[in-house]
Amino acid sequence: MKLFAWFAILSTAGLLFFAGLGLPAFGDLDSPAAGHVAAQIVEHAYTDTHTPNIVTVIIADYRGFDTLGETVVVFAAGLVCLFLLRRAPALKHSDFLERKDSVIVDVVTRTMAPVIQIFGLYVIFHGHYGPGGGFQGGALLAGSILLQRVALGDERSQSGFPRHLGTPFGVAGLLIFSGMGIATLLAGGNYLQYDQLPLGLKADMLRNWGILVAEIGVAFAITGTLVSIFDDLSNPGTEEEQ
Repeated sequence: MKLFAWFAILSTAGLLFFAGLGLPAFGDLDSPAAGHVAAQIVEHAYTDTHTPNIVTVIIADYRGFDTLGETVVVFAAGLVCLFLLRRAPALKHSDFLERKDSVIVDVVTRTMAPVIQIFGLYVIFHGHYGPGGGFQGGALLAGSILLQRVALGDERSQSGFPRHLGTPFGVAGLLIFSGMGIATLLAGGNYLQYDQLPLGLKADMLRNWGILVAEIGVAFAITGTLVSIFDDLSNPGTEEEQ
């Protein structure tokens, strides 16, 4: 079995190495991507999607299928932690998740968490116009929850975001993103071809709204998965199990 595993690893590495030899040099201005593809995106991004932020257009529209794959990879990491580490009920928690008897810590944490969450929502919905999007906003929302886990203790932080909601949030995010692709297929278009959504809007506005829904799906997936991974890793079990 180990020989087979080594064969698979070395074969894949060799394939990637030889495939990489055919790629254009880094920064090559004559490469297809730097030649006609980049110019095409810059010229038509706004008229195609009614979205000023070209980066968001590329990530959530032009290469939306790739972004969906990246979201699936993050969620898969959460599933690995779920299957390998999660115990129900939890046997014990790490010492740093014990309750902190500090009024200062409590007040500062309860003040900061909502501010971080509001900013996270702003980052998600502002991704059309400036730096932001689902990955960044989802990480901020998850960070506000993990801040409460560490500062308030595991038990007291459950009222803000219960442990059992992490994985369902991740699943919901993937369903939102992938479900929109299925909707475009049923409407007669290609997968994640937002301008085929049956909403009665112009093509550019359909793509504009499609990008927003995709970013919301990514935010759900990232928030739920990061919190789930943290909760699973912070439950080390008994000394005998370790």
